[in-house]
Amino acid sequence: MITISLPYYSDDENIPYLVKLQQQFSNVVRFSYNRFYDGDNQKDIRNKIKLLNNIDLNSWLIQCALKEGEAVYKRNGKIKVIFGSKKQFYRRVKGLISNQELKEKRLSNLMIQGEESQAGNRLFKLDIINNNKIIFKVARNNHVELKLPKLRNNYKKLLYKLENINNIKQGIQGLTYSIRINMDKIYITFDDKKLENKKPKLLNTRYIGIDLNPNEIGISIKENDKILETRHFVLNINTNNHNKIKHEIYEISKKISKLFLKWNCKFIFVEDLNIKNKNHGKGKKFNKMINNQWIRNDFINNLNKRINCFGGKIFKINPAYSSFIGNCVYDFSDPINASLEIGRRGYEVIILKNKKFYPELISVKDRWKEYLTENINSWKEFFVIIKNLKLRYRISLNVKFKVLSQQSRISKVNYYCYPI
Repeated sequence: MITISLPYYSDDENIPYLVKLQQQFSNVVRFSYNRFYDGDNQKDIRNKIKLLNNIDLNSWLIQCALKEGEAVYKRNGKIKVIFGSKKQFYRRVKGLISNQELKEKRLSNLMIQGEESQAGNRLFKLDIINNNKIIFKVARNNHVELKLPKLRNNYKKLLYKLENINNIKQGIQGLTYSIRINMDKIYITFDDKKLENKKPKLLNTRYIGIDLNPNEIGISIKENDKILETRHFVLNINTNNHNKIKHEIYEISKKISKLFLKWNCKFIFVEDLNIKNKNHGKGKKFNKMINNQWIRNDFINNLNKRINCFGGKIFKINPAYSSFIGNCVYDFSDPINASLEIGRRGYEVIILKNKKFYPELISVKDRWKEYLTENINSWKEFFVIIKNLKLRYRISLNVKFKVLSQQSRISKVNYYCYPI
């Protein structure tokens, strides 16, 4: 077992509420201990707690306080416990500390046990990867944010992995973690050996290709040349709400990391985009969408945090003609087709070291073969021919394909699934 101790801070309005919770929790711990000392059983004590005044803790906090009182009794047996320590009690008797100071010394930490079936812990949600904070879910409509300092690298690796494992519903079971919290620090306890054992066996033959666009993200999962799964995400990027855009990007990153682990992929290949702050003659609105609102670096960094702790690797790939080639070779939507070419290119060049940056020209679909004359010797030449003929090569999401559409309850990001 390992316990990570971290200082935290919260908004000023949350502090009195946290103090109130700690006071009530401590009252229930002491009351439970005294009843166990008197010989009562758990069921009787639970019924007596319901009769206490000024206790409005939720049922799980009460259960955790009861178990903590029982643990104190079992550790000490028939030796009567003085909460806050004998030393502080005698200091109060001698008038060295005030009654209020003694009450503060007697406060117990909030102790919340973990549950594997509840994403590791029923009352806490790790939001460290995205926002470096932990959310205390006191009630359905009452969440308290506990913001963390900059984490050491060894803590990051452990906590990122713990968060990832408890976000995944398929493939890997979650890992229980317990929380202790007082007014200064939060303590996260979990079995680090079990955490290491949950590391998936990633396959060198499986990889994800990602095509990044301001409004759309296409991904494809392949094993060698076999397509295993695809996704086409559609974002509402045309908004001035930067936090909403960031949230949607992070939700997509989380979804991709789940697919990464579901298929035991080893590599992710993503476009190496270097879009400079130029208008390109397409207007201020386009310029704003590309350069100011598209936070692709945040997306890649977030995704890297999620897969790196499992041994996954992200590589940036030159995207030259990837959209054109993808649409000429595959029959999905434009972003997915481009992602397939980016994935193929990365796997061939970086992993297999075959130097097959471009696929064979003969791999184009039948509808394009009539334009592929003997005089065309490269994809660049073929692109120029198609462009001069003003032929549309990008495949629409809505026009040609029947797709399955779902929507995330949290982020409201549409994503489309193609049957393989």
